Amino acid sequence: MKSKQPPTSFLVPSSLGRSESDMVAYGHGEQLDLFRKDLPPRTRLQIYAMMGLSDQNNLDKTQSAKIADILRAMGYNPDNRADGKIAFPPWMYDAIIETVLELYRTEIPLFIREKGTSERVGYTPDKKPIYKRIPGKKGLLFTRTLAECGFYYEDEKGQPIDLEEVPNEKRIKYESATEKGNPVYAIPMTDEKGNVIRNKDGTPRRKAANGIWWDWQARIRRMTEDRSTSWVFYLEAVHILRQYLTKPTSFRLIEKTLFWKGKTPQIEMSYDTLAVHLGIKTRDRRQVEAAIDAAFADALTEGIIDNPVTVTPSGYYQPTPKTKRPRRVNQVYRWKRAAKWQPGENLISVADDKIDTNIDNKPEIMKDGKAENGL
Repeated sequence: MKSKQPPTSFLVPSSLGRSESDMVAYGHGEQLDLFRKDLPPRTRLQIYAMMGLSDQNNLDKTQSAKIADILRAMGYNPDNRADGKIAFPPWMYDAIIETVLELYRTEIPLFIREKGTSERVGYTPDKKPIYKRIPGKKGLLFTRTLAECGFYYEDEKGQPIDLEEVPNEKRIKYESATEKGNPVYAIPMTDEKGNVIRNKDGTPRRKAANGIWWDWQARIRRMTEDRSTSWVFYLEAVHILRQYLTKPTSFRLIEKTLFWKGKTPQIEMSYDTLAVHLGIKTRDRRQVEAAIDAAFADALTEGIIDNPVTVTPSGYYQPTPKTKRPRRVNQVYRWKRAAKWQPGENLISVADDKIDTNIDNKPEIMKDGKAENGL
């Protein structure tokens, strides 16, 4: 398996970046907690990188990549080791693989918005077609991200190893894969004498894989292929988000701003609502405001927004003559995505620089939700 370099922009399911906001808007608190548990920022970042490394003209086929290429696509840089080699630390390889296995094992909640379609049901007496409107789906969907996955190994000569041909006693079977899915096999690590090296709990230690392969779950693939449920994402944005994995408030603000799809370019949110959207738990107002201010400062520094956020204090608006009530009562934040990231009325085209492949070779559950444009 040779190295890949993802294009500068590519398609991802828009639900990845908007589900949190939709769950907040429709009061799906339990699903929001599950989403944040099962798809924390680092996991979403890896999905974006894997989407970028996928052949988007053939998402229905098996995808693959070196683990090092996934790390680079996420924005990490390898270390210069004492032996003169350039490589990522072993724990980073393990983290990539464990995330892939979790994406294969775990059903995740997503809030989807699918446009309705029209179906021809007959003709009028003067032979004009009659169409029936089929409403789109809006609501919660539970699905796994990956349908299948596995490890890619090479021998000392760089030739791929077919794990199907390796005897069962010489490979590790991961029982934690899904009940109905195919098991995931790995090669155990051995010492110089060929003895299997074991972990402290007695289980065989897995040999480091050169790469991984995966199949996207059908619904995830369809949402990526359908322009009404996909979004153009940027490799540069992935690298920016990687810098804020330790600052989840900034990560969420940047991600929400990049995925904004409102009718107006300006994003407007009250103090209380924004705190919930950004996952800020403390009730200390000074700490909340400090966290929000720091997130906007990071977004401005990275060029996600062109201008500082505008803050309208509580009580700024006076009661209107008609309703005798102010339009806004609480403190309000207003900001706008920088022109660099603005797709306009229609989605911009995916980058022409295709991936440099260089390679040798639970049912869904829907709940109704009302339509809303925006985050």
